[in-house]
Amino acid sequence: MVGLLPDRPQRGVGKLSRPEEILARFEELFRTHCEDIDHGRPTAEKALQSWIIKNAQTNGGRMLAFERATAAAGAPVELVFVTDEISLPSEDGKIVCDLLALRIDGGRQTPVVIELKSAREMTRLIAQVDAYARLVDLHAALFGELYATLLDREVHFDGPSERWSVWPRDPRGGERREPELAARGIHVLGYEMTADGYELWSGRASRLIRDRALSR
Repeated sequence: MVGLLPDRPQRGVGKLSRPEEILARFEELFRTHCEDIDHGRPTAEKALQSWIIKNAQTNGGRMLAFERATAAAGAPVELVFVTDEISLPSEDGKIVCDLLALRIDGGRQTPVVIELKSAREMTRLIAQVDAYARLVDLHAALFGELYATLLDREVHFDGPSERWSVWPRDPRGGERREPELAARGIHVLGYEMTADGYELWSGRASRLIRDRALSR
């Protein structure tokens, strides 16, 4: 059980194994483990993560924040939320993915690995998203089964996983790191806080807006 409350994002309890007990005690369990508890060390990434998941859950699984950002850039992408925080063993102990999604494009289905960052730490971002994407591709059949189970639909990957990242929007406008990340096969979106959550931006969208203004 994981809460998506803005002031206590990602607080919850694991190892729940009896569905009937969860249903019978849901309000009590949620209040104890997600509401009446200190958040602990606040992290901007957890708040963003919870907001993205809530946005998807209230829209039938579609990650509309990503769709709007890419549509504004003239290259709309349809993403469906699958799950988050899947931990896998690695040489360094374990590796965790912030978000897993499925891209649906003209009937094609592509796994998407999304890494969230509260700071523009490019080296760390590349290392993490690349490492997890390699594991997804190495075990594509197993991840296909996981996707199919969680989405309750047939899933057949039509290609290797895509790498996506979300980090603070470039204060100078646009996204100066976008070409470098694109060359590495990483899609990047910037985010900024709003009164009711967050807004995601594509660097391409910022350039389009700027170019339109200059052409007037």
